[in-house]
Amino acid sequence: MNSCKYIVFFIVLALVYSCEKDNYDAPSAELFGTFIDAETNEPVQSEIVQGAVIQIIEEGWVSGQTNITQTLVVKHDGTYRNSMIFPGEYKISAVQGNFQPIAPIENFEIKGSTKLDFLVTPYLRIKNASIIRNGSIVTATFKVEKTTGDNIARIGLFSHPNIAVGANTSLVMSQSTSDLNSDPDKIHTLLIDLNNPNFIAGRSYYFRIGALSSASGARFNYAPAVNITI
Repeated sequence: MNSCKYIVFFIVLALVYSCEKDNYDAPSAELFGTFIDAETNEPVQSEIVQGAVIQIIEEGWVSGQTNITQTLVVKHDGTYRNSMIFPGEYKISAVQGNFQPIAPIENFEIKGSTKLDFLVTPYLRIKNASIIRNGSIVTATFKVEKTTGDNIARIGLFSHPNIAVGANTSLVMSQSTSDLNSDPDKIHTLLIDLNNPNFIAGRSYYFRIGALSSASGARFNYAPAVNITI
């Protein structure tokens, strides 16, 4: 009987202790912004799956301790937003990007609604992009501008019902690795045939041009997606 009393006592004690430990204010701040091409001032299109991410680490809340890293996913249009952040000072790093590496930001204060844009240089720029449908064929034409000495490794035309279509989120794709670096002014052409069982007549699909640099760790750079009804 006494053992039962002890068990109940420790259960109650544990519940009281846990309630005291969890008695913190909920996250009340948000961080948002856009990845912007430093030269063109346009948003740097990204990809949600295996695309750019932002890592934030709250600084100084426990001396000498390695704090937990929070990850914010960058959307297809180059924007991001997280509305569940505790106010405080953070180390902020943009990683896994399709842009030349940038230095982390130290001691950045997040409180209320805080905007932070990243000025970056994309590895590649898709120029003069055009996606048109002629009958059962969707044709993409474009140029690719390099910002580093690295080669263009691959180009692609990707399609999916979701606007966040890309190399890692694609229903049907057309890609090429041939003759991508011989002429910087070359107009590239990629085709997708709509006579494909993955397409359903009457439905809308997004088509998006992408290009991948051979730079170490680079992700695809993209042009805005174009919506076409099949």
